[in-house]
Amino acid sequence: MYCICCNQNNVIPHEYNRKEVHNLISEEDILWKNEKSQDGKNRTINNDMVSGGIIQIIEAGYGSKHDGDQIILAICDECISNKLDEGTLLYFGNYMGFYDTEEEIEKSKKTYRRRKNLDNLI
Repeated sequence: MYCICCNQNNVIPHEYNRKEVHNLISEEDILWKNEKSQDGKNRTINNDMVSGGIIQIIEAGYGSKHDGDQIILAICDECISNKLDEGTLLYFGNYMGFYDTEEEIEKSKKTYRRRKNLDNLI
């Protein structure tokens, strides 16, 4: 899928990357997959592995002109790093709990405040 920042087709569903699957299912089918698993959970691109970045379905909340819309969005790892460094993306945490994220969160807040303050000066 194409990255929303650099427009490169470099964010690939992991399942599509596997040679044995590549000819059986299209990337399009993986992106719009919405099925129930045996344990009753919804299976979408949100809970599939992705190579080279993030692919997620984002939901527009109340107040957007896209109220209720669900959009499939991809961003590559390199753009994620760049946008975190400049404060366009904000670090929230690590849901897997691999490490203490407090330092990364504080760094992101500092970058965000600095960028907002510079914008206010201009």
